Amino acid sequence: MPQSKSERPHKHQNAQIETLSALRSTLSIKLGEAIAPQDERLLLVVQWMESSPGAHDIFEIWEGTNQSSSLSLLVSLLSSVLTLLSSHFPYHLHGIPIIKTLLSPKWMRKITSYISGSNELILVSFKLLNTISHFGGGRERKTLFEVFPWDMKTLAKVSYMRRKGKGDAGDVLARPDIRTYYVFFILSFVDPETSSLVKTTFLEQQRDTFLSIFKGLSQDSYLVIRKVLEVCWVGLRSALQVKRTVKIRLFAEVTIRHLLKLYERAVAENADGDHIPADLVHHFLLAICTRPGLGICFKNRGWYSRDIDVDAVNEPKKGGKIYNKILSNILKSFKINEDTRQQEVPLKILAASPELVAGCWPAVGLTLEPRLSSKWIANIAFFGLVISQPIPVSSFLILGNNIYQPDPPPLSIILESILPSVGTKMHFSKGLQSTSHLVQHCTALALARCLTKLSHVFREFQDVESALEEDESGQWTRRRREVERETRRRVPEFQVVVGFSQMKVDAKEVKLALLGESAQRLLWLYHLCFPQMVAEARFDVGKLLQGLVDASQDSVREPGNVCGMHGLKQLHVLRLLQESDQFTWSGKVANSNTYLHALLKIFSATPTRAVRSTLRSLLRKTLAESILFQEHPDEVDMWLDSLPTTCRGTGCKAPDGAALTDESDGVATFLDDCAQRCIKTPYRYLEALQDLLPMENLAVDALSPLLMTVLEQFTAKLAGKLLTPSDALAIAGFVRRLVLKLASGQRDLTSLRIFSGKVDDAAVPENLYSQYTCITSAIRREVSIMHKCFSHFQVVRRQSQPSASSEVEDFLTKIEGVPLPESLSARIHNAYELVDWLRLVEPTLQPQDIVRLSTVVERFHPPALKDLFENLHPADSMMWQGGDLKTASRQLLQVLSFDWMFTQSSEAEITDKQCRETMLECLFLRPPTRVQIERAVFLIAHDICAIMDRESLVCNLLLFLSAIMQKALSQLSKEDGARLKECVLMRAPSIHDLSMSGDLPDTLQEALCTFLDVSLDPNSEGDREMVSSICAYWTECFKASFQSGRLQTGRSIKLWLSYADPNILLNVIDQACDANNATLTPSVLEVLESVLDSLKSSFTCASSRIPASQLLRLYGVLPNSEVLEEMIAVAVTSHLPLCHDGRPARAKTLNFSLSPRYLPTSGSSQLGILPADFISRLFQKTTWTDSTSRIVSGLVYAQSGVAEEFVAWLNSGAWTAIPFEHLLPAVHAVLDSLGDDAIDLFRDTTMIALFDRMLPQRRRTEGLGQLCTRCICILIKADAIRKQQLASLLQKNMQRLAVDQFTLESVCIASRLQSFSPLVDLVTELAERGLQWAVRHFSGTEGEDEEDRMTVVQLAKIAKQGFKAKGYFVEPLLTAIVQHRLADTVALDIGIALLQCSPLKPVVVNRALQNILQHPQFFKLCGSEESSRRDPIIRFITALFRLHPTNTCQPSHVIPLMRIYGGTISSSDRNLLSIFRLYEAEKLTPISSIFAKWSPSPDISISSQLDAVQNMDPIRMLRTCHVFPIWRRMSDEQEGEKVGLDEQVYDPLFVTLLVAQMLAHRPPASSLEWVQTFRSNVFSLLVRCLSAKDAQIREASLGLLSRCGNMWRLLSDTQEKRHALYVFNLLKNLIKPSPDGPPLRLPSFASLILSHALRGVFYPSNFIYPRTARFLLQRPELDVTDVPMLYGMLYGSSDDWKKERGWIIRFLSDGMMSTEDWKVLKRRHTWELLSSLVQSSFRDQALRRAVLELLANLTSNAQATTSLVLKSSLLSWIEMQVQLPQSNEDTLAWLKILQNILITANTTKLQRATNGQWQDVLCRCLSLVLQNCSAPSLAIIQQAARATLRLSLVSQTSPSHLSHVFMTAIGILEQLEPCIDFKSSSVNGPAISSKPPYHGPGLHIQPPAPDPLRAWGSIVEDLWQASMTLNEKFIKWDALTDRLLQWRGIVGEDGSPMGEWARLEAVRVSVSSIANCVK
Repeated sequence: MPQSKSERPHKHQNAQIETLSALRSTLSIKLGEAIAPQDERLLLVVQWMESSPGAHDIFEIWEGTNQSSSLSLLVSLLSSVLTLLSSHFPYHLHGIPIIKTLLSPKWMRKITSYISGSNELILVSFKLLNTISHFGGGRERKTLFEVFPWDMKTLAKVSYMRRKGKGDAGDVLARPDIRTYYVFFILSFVDPETSSLVKTTFLEQQRDTFLSIFKGLSQDSYLVIRKVLEVCWVGLRSALQVKRTVKIRLFAEVTIRHLLKLYERAVAENADGDHIPADLVHHFLLAICTRPGLGICFKNRGWYSRDIDVDAVNEPKKGGKIYNKILSNILKSFKINEDTRQQEVPLKILAASPELVAGCWPAVGLTLEPRLSSKWIANIAFFGLVISQPIPVSSFLILGNNIYQPDPPPLSIILESILPSVGTKMHFSKGLQSTSHLVQHCTALALARCLTKLSHVFREFQDVESALEEDESGQWTRRRREVERETRRRVPEFQVVVGFSQMKVDAKEVKLALLGESAQRLLWLYHLCFPQMVAEARFDVGKLLQGLVDASQDSVREPGNVCGMHGLKQLHVLRLLQESDQFTWSGKVANSNTYLHALLKIFSATPTRAVRSTLRSLLRKTLAESILFQEHPDEVDMWLDSLPTTCRGTGCKAPDGAALTDESDGVATFLDDCAQRCIKTPYRYLEALQDLLPMENLAVDALSPLLMTVLEQFTAKLAGKLLTPSDALAIAGFVRRLVLKLASGQRDLTSLRIFSGKVDDAAVPENLYSQYTCITSAIRREVSIMHKCFSHFQVVRRQSQPSASSEVEDFLTKIEGVPLPESLSARIHNAYELVDWLRLVEPTLQPQDIVRLSTVVERFHPPALKDLFENLHPADSMMWQGGDLKTASRQLLQVLSFDWMFTQSSEAEITDKQCRETMLECLFLRPPTRVQIERAVFLIAHDICAIMDRESLVCNLLLFLSAIMQKALSQLSKEDGARLKECVLMRAPSIHDLSMSGDLPDTLQEALCTFLDVSLDPNSEGDREMVSSICAYWTECFKASFQSGRLQTGRSIKLWLSYADPNILLNVIDQACDANNATLTPSVLEVLESVLDSLKSSFTCASSRIPASQLLRLYGVLPNSEVLEEMIAVAVTSHLPLCHDGRPARAKTLNFSLSPRYLPTSGSSQLGILPADFISRLFQKTTWTDSTSRIVSGLVYAQSGVAEEFVAWLNSGAWTAIPFEHLLPAVHAVLDSLGDDAIDLFRDTTMIALFDRMLPQRRRTEGLGQLCTRCICILIKADAIRKQQLASLLQKNMQRLAVDQFTLESVCIASRLQSFSPLVDLVTELAERGLQWAVRHFSGTEGEDEEDRMTVVQLAKIAKQGFKAKGYFVEPLLTAIVQHRLADTVALDIGIALLQCSPLKPVVVNRALQNILQHPQFFKLCGSEESSRRDPIIRFITALFRLHPTNTCQPSHVIPLMRIYGGTISSSDRNLLSIFRLYEAEKLTPISSIFAKWSPSPDISISSQLDAVQNMDPIRMLRTCHVFPIWRRMSDEQEGEKVGLDEQVYDPLFVTLLVAQMLAHRPPASSLEWVQTFRSNVFSLLVRCLSAKDAQIREASLGLLSRCGNMWRLLSDTQEKRHALYVFNLLKNLIKPSPDGPPLRLPSFASLILSHALRGVFYPSNFIYPRTARFLLQRPELDVTDVPMLYGMLYGSSDDWKKERGWIIRFLSDGMMSTEDWKVLKRRHTWELLSSLVQSSFRDQALRRAVLELLANLTSNAQATTSLVLKSSLLSWIEMQVQLPQSNEDTLAWLKILQNILITANTTKLQRATNGQWQDVLCRCLSLVLQNCSAPSLAIIQQAARATLRLSLVSQTSPSHLSHVFMTAIGILEQLEPCIDFKSSSVNGPAISSKPPYHGPGLHIQPPAPDPLRAWGSIVEDLWQASMTLNEKFIKWDALTDRLLQWRGIVGEDGSPMGEWARLEAVRVSVSSIANCVK
């Protein structure tokens, strides 16, 4: 049936829809799908685009349809097509036309109109927009941002259009809804791929649009939230180019509150359980809120308020007295009671910003009223966590320094951070008195946190007080008292805490323990923090001990109990007692015992290490204050360590039936009774202690009188049967251990031996227990062990019975089978029962039995091993064998003690090195104190004293002592180490006796030598002084041998004289010289040799004490002594100038203070008068050493007669047997000192033979090679007769050698002879050898040694001096440099120099140029911002271009240079621009076509000049306006001037030319493009160009501005148009027509204010815009003779007054560029205003630096400088300013300003006006600057030396003032010299980086660190040259000259001509002075 006409189009349309739908389905792409290059869909699209470029058929269909379904298909299809084409870079060219079409205004209006249509159209439209934004990595994102209508009202509606219903999480990204596409579209403009320019522009202009995505974020899916937060973090947080202020405005309080809503979604939203939105936002907030300096968290000053007088970088602009205002506002939004995550964020915010703690309490609104509720518990817990935040100690320091602030933090902030004023006293008091135990406990914990924080604050404040050395009136001290006073008012009364601690509680044990612990903690903290409050309460602290004793009774508790709480309570109480002033040990408890009894019981019973440590400290403090231990407080530790630790159960009995009780209780009761008796009648026991020793023994250390009380009571109670058997045994064991401990602290054991004898008399069997034989035997055994400890190695040890006991075997087998009890107390009791079995039964044990027994004890209770081993009898030698201590574990060594291990050791163990190492490990297992090491040393010393007749044992003990000393000295401090050495060497009798003994055997002497080597340092003055008495004794012995002729103790003398003082050794040398030769026996001479060896190290400083005549007399006695010969060499050279032979002193650091003066001294005459036979004896030596060579060469320099004798000896031929390396220095000395006169003295044969030996033949050291080179050059130059013969010999010698042999010598000779015209052929041949070597060297690897580096440097020097090399030598060298050394600066310098002197063919130049441009690293090297790598390459290219411009100026050569051209004012870019202009001149073709593709950044592709201008960095352009290069000219001149920030400043000439091309070829077509162009600040720079000196630049800039204004007037009105045209009209009125043609120069201040105003129009957010606009609108025209906005900005009263003041000062600095500008400033008295402002704001560092930059610009102008000095008293003002301490940056600034004054000022006018006074003021200023520098550096001294030199060259400078400058500068130089490596032979870099006058930009920038040695040399040369202008020498002139000669020795004759002249003159003066002395 035929169809109607109306149905045909409809059918065709349906078919079209079906086709498009099928095509869309075919091209659809799944989420995350990777598209391969051979994908069928991609190939289909590519084929389609090739047949239909730009998809024009789709656009035709789109244009002809209006149906919604068809439109959706078309838009979706285009999105799929673009997605496929974007997948691979080669196919982007097919997609770009589509993108361009879609971004055109017509089609963009269509797409954006769909956003108001159906949901499907909105969806596909945003899908297409996302595709466009992401196409090609976002290459068209900028255009999309510009054309998209962001002001559409429907966007707000779109942001809430979500898909109804809930799908799975993956479905959200696979099928995004409208809101998701909209969110992703917005995020695309801030993702990491977006350029910083687009990102910044988007955030500045569409900030609200971006923030709109956060409003509904809480309802989005997890994946969308994660995407948003990831982009915010990576795209914004990590984007360094985006200003931080922009980022902060995005995440203000409103945004954070939207994010906080996500905490409500705390449940996982997927099956895996990891999609929790609350966790996601939690980590994001932690990242941006808790890291100072990142996100919205600013760095703050801790407890210090924000200082509004200090400018800080990256600070918020507003916020009152805190830095983090945003964080302060959002703290109240967290719900800390509902979520632990919402608790963590505020806590970390407060930790990162302690300044917020004070203000957070009202904001958080915690409920602190005590009540039993979960909310209150959460609040009080959060309160405690906030209080527990660490103290911001770093804020107490001055920023950037380790010096404490002089002012403490504000009182209010400190108090709010410790005890906030939120009713704490009332709430804490009520909480502690609550009926609820949980409320009490929580309140106590919170209060404890507050008090703990308070104690920490007190401690930190006290540290600051001690560091600042404050007295009672110090600020920190007063603040600490104020804090204590105020906090006392905010805590509960002490009686409340006491009541809480004494409260009766009927509760379970755990609850009781918790409450008790918190109560005791509070009591301790009150005693610690408020001692006066506690004292007022009259609280008896001793009562707290009663509860502790009861708790300590049950010291062994089972796991799961509250044992830890009881230990903690004990710790609190003990700390309380330690802090209390009311506690005394003698106070009584309920029974007759004192507190001492309770403390001793606790000490013995507690297993807690912290409790024992605290208790030890408490007992040491209390007992040391009493008469018991006031003489020796350290003895308390010995008594405590001797207390018993045996733990017995109830009902224990001995084998004989005696009841065994707790030993600690019995000993504690006994000691308590003894202490009470001793304290009552102390003098009685002191007298008894004195009677213990004979009157003649005065070398003992006093002991405690308590020891005699113990002896008396032990004797009396044993005799009276007043002690139970168990207590008697316990006391006997205690006394035995105590005696051993006391022995380790005594120098003499006589008193303890008598004491032990009295103990033995008291414990006779008659006084013991006959009915209890085991107890009696055990007590006697204890006495026996005590006696044995005193006779350690004196008697042979008894051996165990050979046969084992069956009873012991059965017993050990039985206990090994006992199962391990479950109860801890049972295990402990079992272990100590075995110890009692050993003590009471006294079984006969074998070593294997000890092993089994110790294994069982360790299984039961490892700490009991200590008691087990301490109860083994030393005579049985069972401990080491049975305990297997050689391989003891660390756990076993922890329970053993060193003293008992040593006491149990026999001679075999001492001999065994492994045993000694085990004891050493035990001693140092825990870092010991000095006292503990001294005790160990005394134990060994006692045994050495007792066994002096056993040589091998004494040797081993000395070796053991050496090992202890070596380890101890490495761990102790320097002071403790010195005291330890003094104790061992001078107070230990045995060691002192060994030191004074002269007849020691060899092995013992060697062991003593080892001990002294470890203990003493011969170079330490303190060690020498310590043993001076011993050394004096041996010195007298040695002197006596001179008279007697017999020396029997030579080895001891040699040993100890090495530690003698140098002055003593000098006296020994004096007497040896005066002694009779008959008494100088071989043994005496051997000792003399060792004395000389010891004296050698200190000989430099002592050389003036030994006259040369005495050394020469001693030389007659010791003719073969190398040490003496070396000393003679030092003595000879000490009378000559430093580096007199031109060779450097090879030392890392030099001590110039020890350098002798070379002018006539008392010793010089001794050098002049030599023994007659000395010289002949030297020449008769068959073997020369280095010292011999130094002596001869030194005497040659000193006396011309010696030189003649030496030449006569050379002519005799006797020198041939001497090694030439020793002979050469003397030959060089002859040639160097006599010069031409020396040539006539040599015979022809001798001369030829010596010259032949000097020629390069074999490898020599660096120094000898240089000497040979110098000698060769001297001979060839000076010997006119033999010149050709010598040159011929040199040529023949070099021809025999390969090119790579002795290249350094060749080029050095060529360099020295290059200026000697008769030897041109020789120089050419040698230099060409060097070029051949360079080709091979540069073609190899880049690694080079020092010799290669020096060779290259010499080649560069030859090339720069105009050496004309042949082309066939230069061509391969250029090829090697280009291919292999393009980054080598020295190689490029050689190439540049050769290019300027050598004729090269054009083809060679072209080939070199092509090789450079095609080098694989060319763009990497030249694209680098490091000018040190870029500049030499550009200079090399420029030199090549200028050789043959006709051939080199080719497009293929110029186009690659476009990529590396940056358009800046740097020298490299100026060279490139000169190449471009050379190209135009040669080709007569404009370069504009090539420049059309120039891009300001390699990462940005440019299509036209407009894109290039718009993409230029606006910040750099603005900086160019500020630091405008006024000297730049249009002509092709190579100015050498620098701006100061060259790489950061655009070239105004290039910018002018680029803007001209833009306006000619591609001007902005729309208002938006004009605005974007203006935002690049290029037109602001054109306004500044009107102030240029060059008339052509001014004319070009004015023309461009005129054309710009005319073109913009024709466009439609925009918001900025009228404002910009107003600025243009003002500018138009300022331009005055010139009769000659070009416009007159516009004053800098006028052009600068107009450029700021023009920029402000397009950056209205800048703070200066409203001010400049208001200023310009208030006046019809601009007054160019006035300073704009001066008073209004300088003395503003707005909130931004400080910013305004800083801006106007920088404005003045930028505008001061010429004399005309100075006249403008002078008219308004601007400098007077600023100087007075600085004087009144001395703390404002930013203001001072800004004014200094202005002053630098002022002093760069001659008229301004002269006027300021004469009319404004500038120098006097500077003198006042530099009297304050200066930072390094400010010091450099002042030095540069002073140099500016010296250079630019009219000195003649100043001299006439001030009569020379201005120079004196400058001298004082220079001295003050150096004296007040906080941290001087070489860069500072370098500038000061340059200023001093300039100052000295000014006529009529006062010598006294100039001398003071010299003294100050040299004094600082001496402080810096230890850090300089004088051994380094590489001297790199220029002496000083820049030259004056210095301008404001970069004034405070520290110059790059120069080579320290080069900087030091330039300083020395400048200071020495300046000092030569003085008529008289100043004090340090000789030291300065020494430094100059040293510098000459380092760099050589060519490196310092001034130093060479000074060396020759110094040698001449020295020789003439010696000659005068001889006459």
